[in-house]
Amino acid sequence: MDMQSHPLLRSDSYGKIFLYCTHTDCACVPRHRIRLSEPIQPELLKQAVKFSLLRFPFMITGIEATRTQYIYRLLAEDPVVLPFDGCTTRYTIGSKDTNGYMFLVGYHENEIFMEYQHSISDGRGFEEFIRCVLFTYLKLCGHPVENDGTIRTLDTIYTFQENEDGYQYLDREYSGKGVYQKPDALHAEQLSDLDDAPEIVTEVRFPFQQLRQVAHAWSVSPLTILSPLFCRAFHEKFTDGSDKPVIAQIPVDLRPYVPSVTSRYFICFVDLPYEADYAKLPLKEVCHRSKVFLDEQIEPEKLLYRAKAASDACNNLHMEDIPLSEKERRARDMVHNFVHADSFIITNVGQFKLPPSMLPYVLDYGAVLPSASQPYGLLISSYNGWMKVSIAQHDHDLQVVTRFVQLLAETGVQASVSSYPFVVTRFSGQEAAAARPHL
Repeated sequence: MDMQSHPLLRSDSYGKIFLYCTHTDCACVPRHRIRLSEPIQPELLKQAVKFSLLRFPFMITGIEATRTQYIYRLLAEDPVVLPFDGCTTRYTIGSKDTNGYMFLVGYHENEIFMEYQHSISDGRGFEEFIRCVLFTYLKLCGHPVENDGTIRTLDTIYTFQENEDGYQYLDREYSGKGVYQKPDALHAEQLSDLDDAPEIVTEVRFPFQQLRQVAHAWSVSPLTILSPLFCRAFHEKFTDGSDKPVIAQIPVDLRPYVPSVTSRYFICFVDLPYEADYAKLPLKEVCHRSKVFLDEQIEPEKLLYRAKAASDACNNLHMEDIPLSEKERRARDMVHNFVHADSFIITNVGQFKLPPSMLPYVLDYGAVLPSASQPYGLLISSYNGWMKVSIAQHDHDLQVVTRFVQLLAETGVQASVSSYPFVVTRFSGQEAAAARPHL
């Protein structure tokens, strides 16, 4: 049997590009951080991961190298859980550190850290696995938690559709009419392409209801408040006096537009500009213009046009018959040009939902998108009534973050702020495949 036809080794057309990049090129190793009500028991956590893999068998995969490609392989090794504080310890995902697994589970005091190589999943998909691990762990700890039907646990049936390539449904040509043709964006050049420099994460936390009230009063969405506000802070700091816009790169979940239960990487990107002349406008007007613009750009035809074009480009490169080293170079150039066409990336993973019986034991949740080669990586998450904007950056100058919090306060949203050092988990296809010889 050709192992690449094995249903557990399926991947999506778009996510393959991350196999050829590193953590310095793009945010290919996001981190989820969960704070529990009691210290973590590592052996029980490891059992929970092993049990959860029975429900998510397509995650029992690593990679190997051929002459021209990185391809998935089934693993025989057990998963590991690692001592991990996120600040002083550092691992390489997919390598011997994780027994080849393309995800990492770490623990420190009463916190669990879960990371994934972006080729295997997006944030929404990986959260399905996180919820299963948490539920199983709490059960093993003896807590009276109950599945309300929202968690894919071992009492539910795994189907191959859960790891299907959702892009297969984009089976026609889509019209690009009206898709935003962006000009050169404003950049923070001094904070870009800093390779393996350490990062700082600032968590901006506030009651979600406060932001929702502002959004309702202004007839906009939470995202079209948060993105323009950060863009304004970015523009004030880095404007070069030109008419270049600040452009936020925003991932959009495709599942509402192409119904799928896939846990794989199934998104496309849209651009949300903050024009130079917005600096003279009231915040309410800027947010309204952003809402109108974004609504136009997320019309299904435009989204699917973007999704198909990008997934085709990534899959075509993956399939090219060229030496692996050349493919890695071209992939990194492709990704660099893509992410640097915008000023920064901001993604919204939405609400992290758990059954009510789990809430007393899971005190806090958040996720971080490393900034990688861009100046900032922003991730918006919410849990149990609180919203969190996690902002990753390479330097210690928090002027943009501070201004962003001030602008939030001007809208009526009162946020608390905390910062901490962030050591990005490494990824290298060569290291991940090192245990396997070239075929």
